Amino acid sequence: MKREVWVYLESSEDGKLSSGSKELLAQGKTIAYMSAPGKTGLRGILAGGCAGKLEDAAREALLNGAGEVTVIEGEELDTFSPECYSDAVAQLLARPSENSPSVMLFGRSPEGMDLGPALAARLNAGMLSDCVDASPAADGIVWERHAFGGTAVAALKFRDGDLPVVSVRPGSLAAEKETGKTVEECHPAGGNCHGIDSFSYVPVRKIRRPSLIRVMEAASMRGADIGSADVIVAGGNGAGPEGFALIQELADLLHGAVGASRIAVDKGWAPHSRLIGQSGRTVAPRLYINCGISGSVQHIVGMRDAACVVSINKDPRALIFNVSDYGIVGDLHRVLPEMITEIRRSRN
Repeated sequence: MKREVWVYLESSEDGKLSSGSKELLAQGKTIAYMSAPGKTGLRGILAGGCAGKLEDAAREALLNGAGEVTVIEGEELDTFSPECYSDAVAQLLARPSENSPSVMLFGRSPEGMDLGPALAARLNAGMLSDCVDASPAADGIVWERHAFGGTAVAALKFRDGDLPVVSVRPGSLAAEKETGKTVEECHPAGGNCHGIDSFSYVPVRKIRRPSLIRVMEAASMRGADIGSADVIVAGGNGAGPEGFALIQELADLLHGAVGASRIAVDKGWAPHSRLIGQSGRTVAPRLYINCGISGSVQHIVGMRDAACVVSINKDPRALIFNVSDYGIVGDLHRVLPEMITEIRRSRN
């Protein structure tokens, strides 16, 4: 029986593979090589109400390192719910096959954080969340994750016979970059696409689903998703609603995304989807500019993997300066307008 690393993939609203899933495939390649170089395959798993809508995403997964892609389709999967999706993946795992997963990987996206634990509970399997590193051992893989609010690193290993269910932090595992090729370059329209198979999901029992609220209007905050953005400009308690207008302007100039601390989200200055920290998203951008964020442990856990950190704060003793590459002691309401003016002048 051939062993594989299974990676749960997500698609965007336009049917393309999400950037987070591309990175997760690269991380999956790293894990496959650790498991058994050249002997462990990499399989992507996509799920949705109609397999036809996921065809482009499946092809992109093949271009980004997946050896094969399985598309799970079924009417119950038209709208995401951890109950139905975990049941569908469990059915896929139970079907007779020559291939079996040695590990199931999820990204640290809202969907992945919902589905991973639900699947682990259904399978009575172990679950490790937000892993930041992994290393091969004689009898398996040793996984690392931060503990005690990021002040320590825990090294853990699954028991033999268990199916490891693992969520991986973005920017970890020294993953390779995706190919950058487009679907059309390798799979012209109408061309045959090998390596994609489908699995029809039909619930064997009635699954009680929570009532769903359809989102009719997107959040007003513009810009890229913070999980995949190369540049993030984030605001905290010191920003205020006026400061977030400046933060949005700077993020737009840098073609980046807007992030926020917990207190800024709680005060309604930014939507929850922009929350960075232990209870929100973990990010690893090339540039992270934070404005009016004091630097609590909970926030630092979510941004500590950024390549370059620039901090703006009036308090010279703010903890955020301890994890910063560059620090500006000053009022963000004066500093940001000058930065914006200087960027515009340099581009002209």
